[in-house]
Amino acid sequence: MNAHVSHATGTAGAAEPEQPAPAIAEVTFTRALRAEWLKLLALRLNWWLCAAAVALLIVTLVATVFSTRFLMADASLTGGNAPQTGLSLFENVFSTFTLVTLLMGALAAVAITTEHTSGSIRSSLAAVPNRTMFFFAKLLAVLGFIGALTAVLVVLSFVVLLPLSGFYDVLPELLGAEIWWLVLSSWAVVVITAAIGFGLGALLRSTAGAVVTYCLLLFSGPIALGLLLAVSGGAGWVTELMRFEIFALQRQFIAGSASMSTDLPVPLAGLLLLVWAGAAVIPGWLVFRRRDA
Repeated sequence: MNAHVSHATGTAGAAEPEQPAPAIAEVTFTRALRAEWLKLLALRLNWWLCAAAVALLIVTLVATVFSTRFLMADASLTGGNAPQTGLSLFENVFSTFTLVTLLMGALAAVAITTEHTSGSIRSSLAAVPNRTMFFFAKLLAVLGFIGALTAVLVVLSFVVLLPLSGFYDVLPELLGAEIWWLVLSSWAVVVITAAIGFGLGALLRSTAGAVVTYCLLLFSGPIALGLLLAVSGGAGWVTELMRFEIFALQRQFIAGSASMSTDLPVPLAGLLLLVWAGAAVIPGWLVFRRRDA
């Protein structure tokens, strides 16, 4: 008889020591934020919208170059107020950033609605069960992505406008508060307004519904109030309402100390823009927490 053969029933040797279960990484806000950032980079539609935003800005820059050449060809338009003309050159380009908000709002809405349409929201919530953490990690990732893209557009604008304004001797004061407020406020307006698109996406869970509602919210307000103003014979209360629609608040916030006139105080205009964003994001968050995936 072989002494080395075990007599234990059903075993061929000594029992192997129990292996500890693999450690599960703790789900933190930072990890969730990184995961959402990687998903944004992988979504092809985001890059199409980015390309559309860059194309829109390039068209605007080309138009600005040609219009500047036309204006500068007339010497009567260049005399006596060169710094103001240089600032106006930048204002003409940065005013189009309010249109960039349309594309960025669509991008923000698509970032969350595609999770629902593709069904990937279930696996996302399995990885990050805390819905509040998931919602705000995605919101921060989306706004960070849009902020980075808008910064690229700002740099692109400067790359074209600085040589142009230098060539025509209308270079604005680059260290002045006016030019920096114009740049920073234009950037902030894009990011804040895009948050409205994200909130609508969470609320409606439909890409078409969120994008259409977002565009209607931005465009139908001025149109409806304009019609109402005409019907009411220029009523004062309608004029008062027109100060608080989104595009009007954007203009008033960007105006700052620049050459454009402003109606509301700049801090109040910025605060009201945040209120608009909160009016979409907070209901979207509340619905997202309670509704089935």
